[in-house]
Amino acid sequence: MNTVIDNKEETMADYMQEVDKSMANIHKGEVKKATVIAIADDCIIANIGYRADAILPWSEYSIEDFDRSEVNVGDEFFVTITKKEDKDGNVVVSKRGAEKAKAYEQIEELYKNQEVVSVKIEKVTKGGLLASIKGERAFIPGSQITDTYVENLASYVGQSVDVQVIEFDPSKRKLILSGKSIAKQKRASKRQERINELVEGQKYSGTITKLMNYGAFVDLDGVEGLVHNTDLSWTRVKHPSDVVKEGDKVEVTVLSVNPENGKISLALKDVDQDPWQVVAVNIEEGSVVDGTVTKFMPFGAFVKIADGVEGLVHISQICKKRITKPEEVLELNQPIKAKVTKMDREAKKISLSITALDLEVDENMKKYMS
Repeated sequence: MNTVIDNKEETMADYMQEVDKSMANIHKGEVKKATVIAIADDCIIANIGYRADAILPWSEYSIEDFDRSEVNVGDEFFVTITKKEDKDGNVVVSKRGAEKAKAYEQIEELYKNQEVVSVKIEKVTKGGLLASIKGERAFIPGSQITDTYVENLASYVGQSVDVQVIEFDPSKRKLILSGKSIAKQKRASKRQERINELVEGQKYSGTITKLMNYGAFVDLDGVEGLVHNTDLSWTRVKHPSDVVKEGDKVEVTVLSVNPENGKISLALKDVDQDPWQVVAVNIEEGSVVDGTVTKFMPFGAFVKIADGVEGLVHISQICKKRITKPEEVLELNQPIKAKVTKMDREAKKISLSITALDLEVDENMKKYMS
């Protein structure tokens, strides 16, 4: 009889030992899988495979906003052990802590791989903006939100922006984001796409963005092209401000596009109305033309024959006597007559002579007097 009882006690002891073995030991900070077995007003009660139930306070449920009504018996998730035993002998756990540990792992991966992630800007703070990534508060310096200067950072609040993790130190709770290189890449990509769309010889609408001594820059929906002074007008232009000003809406013709360096050459003048094809086509060598002195150079004077058509009177062809500069005989805006001595239509150059015309007059006078 005693033998039977002893065997029974040994069997029960063995069973309890096996139960204890199946209830793995736990340690503070350890991550365990939890199953919800009951829901109370102040906490969630869960089974984590231990001899005692786990208590999960609602404050430790998630790093993100949540609705308690969405939590149900049978739900499974991971938690971290925060206390092995409270005053009632229960284990206290935190789902929020497990999420934070997982978030740190994910952020570390984002940091190492320089992956792009979208975040929503929450507020403006000193020197930059605040956002959250994987539930962790992150800082974006004002100079890193995009690749251009931003005067009003508050305009980004509520917006979603693409960023990369540029600094991450969990021990110091330091998480810094940047959208600068992403914005730069997007701008370059958009610019290249726009450049590829442009067709030489086609006309496009644009806006004058900047004036330089040598020409005007025009924005063509994200890409800038240059209108050189010679392509602003068919007439001679000293400075772009003679023709346009910043902010003007203009229609330009694409003269050339270099996809490799991104340079775009434009023309504001109507390339279909070349005065050399309309006016100069009727000018022949030996003919006499009327013109107006427009510019002096050490070697001669330029004379406007028609809008967009000029000829050059070399200093030796201005008068019979020897002069050292054109201004000794001529004045700006002075109307003159001159003989066309050479016509180079390909180079669009006309050589004029006042003295040749004077010689003809002298010869005619001699014939008349004789």
